[in-house]
Amino acid sequence: MSRAKPILAGGAAAAILAGAAYLFPPFGGVEGTAFADNAELARAQSAFAELLSGNKDRLADLAELGLMESDVPGAEGALLLSEGAGDCQARGIYWVREGAAPPLAITAPHRGSDRHTGSIASALFLETGAQAAAWNSAPRRKTSGCEHALDLARTKDHLFSAFALGFAQAAPNGLNVQLHGFDGERRDSVAAQSAGMILSNGTEEPSERLLDLADCLSMAFAPVPVLVYPGDTGELGALSNAQGQLLREAGFDGFVHIEISADLRAAMIEDGALRAKLGACLVEAAS
Repeated sequence: MSRAKPILAGGAAAAILAGAAYLFPPFGGVEGTAFADNAELARAQSAFAELLSGNKDRLADLAELGLMESDVPGAEGALLLSEGAGDCQARGIYWVREGAAPPLAITAPHRGSDRHTGSIASALFLETGAQAAAWNSAPRRKTSGCEHALDLARTKDHLFSAFALGFAQAAPNGLNVQLHGFDGERRDSVAAQSAGMILSNGTEEPSERLLDLADCLSMAFAPVPVLVYPGDTGELGALSNAQGQLLREAGFDGFVHIEISADLRAAMIEDGALRAKLGACLVEAAS
């Protein structure tokens, strides 16, 4: 009998496979959706900011909000926060580096529906030494196996948003990256149909920082097209992204929304060198 093919190739594969039960719990176990009121959001934001600044004294606050700490086998120096056994209310999963790290948060609010984005985010967290990572613990849309669904990228009153704001508080000059996935065959324009990545900061006016990141990725992934919204394409601009809106309101200009084509996501799973190109550009942009 042939051996099962690993979900991820490259240096991070062993750690992610060993910690898969912690990192990617099955969606079928979701029992509801936990939203947060203003007081809970403020409390979570402050606690996340403290944790991301190296202070673990506020872990009790996060525990009271439903996030328990654990260590992922093979990923020393990183603290995972997720819901405890038997308590699955779609609060999300958060991974925080202990010690000095590039001011970079890599997130995937639609892991599952945007195939491979969760695995890519977790791999990049390990491979780049990023400060933090996060992704969803409930599906984006209802399925036959899970009637509880939540689109984190459109939900402001959630711990995922508090995490984004806490990161901005701890790393005001950092980069908060959301990885998403698109299918070129479902896009309207020829440019978007052939793109490998589409970058946006969630506004109609890309910043110099975003354009510099796009230049880095264009050179790294050539000849794969790397587009910027809205100059190169009018699609997938993330104008309604909840975290992008909240971060801009807080005065944080480091939000980056990256849409990755299905083919390129599949290639990144197979090829650690491709992920390294993405990771290097993100670390440079965050520095």
